Amino acid sequence: MKRLHLPEVVPAATEIWLLEFDFDSKQLIDDWSLLSVDEQIHSQCFRQHEDRVRGIVTRATLRRLLAKYLMLPPYKIPIEKNEFGKPRLPAYYGIEFNVSHTGDFALIALSAKGEIGVDIEYCNRDVNNLWVHVLSSEERAQGIWSNRNFIDLWVIKESVLKALGFGISEHLPAITVLPNNDGSYRVIHDRRDWTEIKAWSIEAPAHYAAAFALTNQHNYLTDN
Repeated sequence: MKRLHLPEVVPAATEIWLLEFDFDSKQLIDDWSLLSVDEQIHSQCFRQHEDRVRGIVTRATLRRLLAKYLMLPPYKIPIEKNEFGKPRLPAYYGIEFNVSHTGDFALIALSAKGEIGVDIEYCNRDVNNLWVHVLSSEERAQGIWSNRNFIDLWVIKESVLKALGFGISEHLPAITVLPNNDGSYRVIHDRRDWTEIKAWSIEAPAHYAAAFALTNQHNYLTDN
């Protein structure tokens, strides 16, 4: 597991970790023991071995990372869900998290500076039929995004919506993403009930794209 380098303008109490899966690992039982009963039941719903490994290892690793801040055993961390199904900790802990996994890799993001969303995607995929469901009218007019960088836009938008805690598909065209000069992205929307949010592309393994988004809420993460 590797902690990723983030731009200097990102709040210090923000961490993103890259995890590479070993689908032949013999240590899966150790990860399994850290999961809640609901998480174990959910993992059993996956028919493919690789999908089960991704789910179990990612959640167990998340629990280990959270444990060092909460001073609780990993298996006792109370992970719940919001009304849209996004996993979270009870608000009094002051720590937000998000995960994403695909292929051989997962990203795990932690923050005490606001709600966080993260996404990683495999780049070699057919995107020709996705444009109509993703681009906003302003993005169409400006012509910034194309087939060449479409996955970059996708991971940014998905990370934004995950940070906001909403479902993905129905809100993608409601967000306009425009690049800034500092490597970040300006996120524009006309929803008064949505908070201000900013996004960044981050380093990813070859043939993958990744991004994260952070709201402007402010809490504090204390190292223990």
